[in-house]
Amino acid sequence: MKIDFKIILFLLFFGTFAKAQTYRFEVSAVSMSVKDKGKWSSFTPFKEAKIIANLNTQKNYIAVYSEIEQYFKIVKYYDKKEEDGKEIVGFDCVDQNAEPCFLEIQTRKKENMSQLYINYPDRIFVYNMRYVKK
Repeated sequence: MKIDFKIILFLLFFGTFAKAQTYRFEVSAVSMSVKDKGKWSSFTPFKEAKIIANLNTQKNYIAVYSEIEQYFKIVKYYDKKEEDGKEIVGFDCVDQNAEPCFLEIQTRKKENMSQLYINYPDRIFVYNMRYVKK
């Protein structure tokens, strides 16, 4: 009976890892907008970037490995929606400084491109990125 228990434990343990979803993206450019006196600025011109971003749904985080690494703990997932030819998935998050923010991944299937929006009350970052298969 002990052998059966160990096999079941093994399958349960490794079965959960097999279902873990990790998505890796190559980021090619970044832009930002800031809020000043209640008005949003125009987005800056995109600046070239060669960094990686990861979405890990098993551990509930999003990481952007820029010059200053950014980590976002996902506290709520929103259902995927389609709008203007884009698939949009949203996340309520808390960053590594305990500041709440809203992240959104918008994917344009026809262009094979995604954008990550990081929305704070006073600033928005947008990253152009492509999904990289493992």
